[in-house]
Amino acid sequence: MTSKFNFSKKEKLKSIKDIEQLFKKGISIHQYPFRLTYLEKKEKNGVLINFGVSVPKKKIKLAVNRNLIKRRVREAYRLNNKALKNMLSNSGKELNMMLIYGSE
Repeated sequence: MTSKFNFSKKEKLKSIKDIEQLFKKGISIHQYPFRLTYLEKKEKNGVLINFGVSVPKKKIKLAVNRNLIKRRVREAYRLNNKALKNMLSNSGKELNMMLIYGSE
């Protein structure tokens, strides 16, 4: 039986409060053309990872291209997040993560 690869609505990083905390207190990792910012959640809600993708208008002008990049990044995350989820469930931690395209 194949395992289920999913990226549910509960996993999307939508809360303005969480996003502000993420950028104020989060830890960033740079690997061109991406910057990953993450922060361990203070309040656990049962979702291991809340994930968001941002593609700045300043870097990619056309909305069609920005949306294409976001779709591809979300799909790559959806297919490859199982190892990270296993590690987090073993350690009992939960994360907020934001991946930003085109950061230097």
